[in-house]
Amino acid sequence: NVKLECVPKFCYLGDTLGAGGGVKEVARARVRCAWAKFNELSPILTVQGASYRIKGKIYKACVQSVLTFGTETWAMKKANMLSIERTERMMVRWMCGVSLKDRKHSVDLNSILGVQIMAEMMRHGRLRWFGLVERKSRDDWVSACRNVVVARVRCAGRGRKTWYECVKDDMKALGLHPELAVFRNMWRGFILGGMS
Repeated sequence: NVKLECVPKFCYLGDTLGAGGGVKEVARARVRCAWAKFNELSPILTVQGASYRIKGKIYKACVQSVLTFGTETWAMKKANMLSIERTERMMVRWMCGVSLKDRKHSVDLNSILGVQIMAEMMRHGRLRWFGLVERKSRDDWVSACRNVVVARVRCAGRGRKTWYECVKDDMKALGLHPELAVFRNMWRGFILGGMS
């Protein structure tokens, strides 16, 4: 006879879970947390005349790690990815003291700071996690969770994007095959080699 409160979203282990599923809520939460950390460190990150490389190292360790926390398990949609990329571009421009009027490419600014592009970093994380799960025994519960089928009424239109679809897209982009994941060092080399 216990009544449970029904809420549209809640925080669990640092991630925000929404009633509709997907990563919309958690992506928003990651962006908010990253901006909070960036603003906290802005006296260091936005100071003019400081070394870009040192700024980049501080950004990677303190801000980018907050922004990408848990992303290796997300079934990422384009809208969520654009939100995270937009956030990173704004931060990078701010650190470099560059506005949109200066017409500088974000890739060049990332290179100046020594910061990896967010899409590549997230791809690396997903493939690294996929390799880890692939190497687990089939009896392991983490591995078994990938094959769980949830019974539900199918709505009209395309089905919800799954994590494995994202991984397949990542492997296709780098020309990898799932069978290679069992070879840890080789898999790691392929992932790192496919990144700029």
